[in-house]
Amino acid sequence: MKQERFRKACGIFWSAVLALSTASCAAVPSTSLSTAPAVTAIPEEIYAAPTVGEPNDATFSLTMLDVGQGLSVLVQANGEYLLYDGGGRGASSYVVAYLQQHAVKELEWLIASHYDEDHISGLVGVLHTTPVEQALMPDYTTDTQIYQSLQNVLGEKSVPVIYPAQGDTFSLGGAEIQVVGPRNYAYDSDNDKSLCLRICYGNFQCLLTGDAEQDAELDMVASGQDLTCDLYVVGHHGSSSSTSEELLDAAAPAYALLSVGEDNPYGHPTEQTLEALQRHEIALYRTDQQGEVTVYSDGHQCWFSTEPCQDWSTGNQSIPEEPLATAVPQTAQYVLNTHTKKFHFPDCPSVDQMSEKNKEFTDASRDELIARGYTACGRCNP
Repeated sequence: MKQERFRKACGIFWSAVLALSTASCAAVPSTSLSTAPAVTAIPEEIYAAPTVGEPNDATFSLTMLDVGQGLSVLVQANGEYLLYDGGGRGASSYVVAYLQQHAVKELEWLIASHYDEDHISGLVGVLHTTPVEQALMPDYTTDTQIYQSLQNVLGEKSVPVIYPAQGDTFSLGGAEIQVVGPRNYAYDSDNDKSLCLRICYGNFQCLLTGDAEQDAELDMVASGQDLTCDLYVVGHHGSSSSTSEELLDAAAPAYALLSVGEDNPYGHPTEQTLEALQRHEIALYRTDQQGEVTVYSDGHQCWFSTEPCQDWSTGNQSIPEEPLATAVPQTAQYVLNTHTKKFHFPDCPSVDQMSEKNKEFTDASRDELIARGYTACGRCNP
């Protein structure tokens, strides 16, 4: 596992005698993507911590803006720009000012992960001040005022809107953008309807999942798509309902960016999520402690605007983030996940990550559950 992490890590310096091979993301037929050398094996002794500073030859950057309890990510590839979410109402003027201060005169793509206020309010302000070529929007509707405001300004500015499906691909400069989720829009939770993107620039990959929760994450993993990434933008601000073990296993990121508000009332980030990141040895960057953070890449390696955060403290845990879990009945032999069709022992760690609406207790036997189409959990091996 260590060798695999060293192979994937961006901030490394490799020796000239190492064998190199060419690797890149799967190319879009109409888009020529840059390729970058990949190291076939990297000895542990030459692993280096993430390099800090803005390189002169970086042609790709991703900035997690400091929008407090919300999300806004600006991506630049070969001089073209993409904005994924715009933060909440209080961050709108900051996002607009950031674009102006950094000479972003036009956005090739404006993307709403989903229609929660803390993700789209800032997009309304951006649309009023910055020309947008195209918009990617999730294919569902809500009855909120901010959703209607977003739709109105998209119409006023005559911005073409695309409602993509899982597997669709787009380009940004030399980068490929693949929509890896959602599987569909039949989820009960709007969070699970988040547009999830995997952005590939040469050998450097980023995964953005909005507020997608465990159900949508498990569906992405089950889809068989390539979710591997160097950089993961932590789902749902570090909520315990996201960043499942299954997603981390499939993505295997080396770095994580966490957008979260200082002293937010939701308890974000949670101990469960922070411990998961630590178990997977992922370097963490977080806005509540470090402000905005930028990663740069030339398609071969990456650099960060600051050192990884050493503060792994949780959010305010005095306010429950989720409804309290249902107590396990004494007669229950197994816990079912009715969505994934798996059964678990009651003390399995996966049970704590399970959505309450998908949780069912049973005293049925193992053979009975298998006959009903359930499979045994691979973690607790019931």
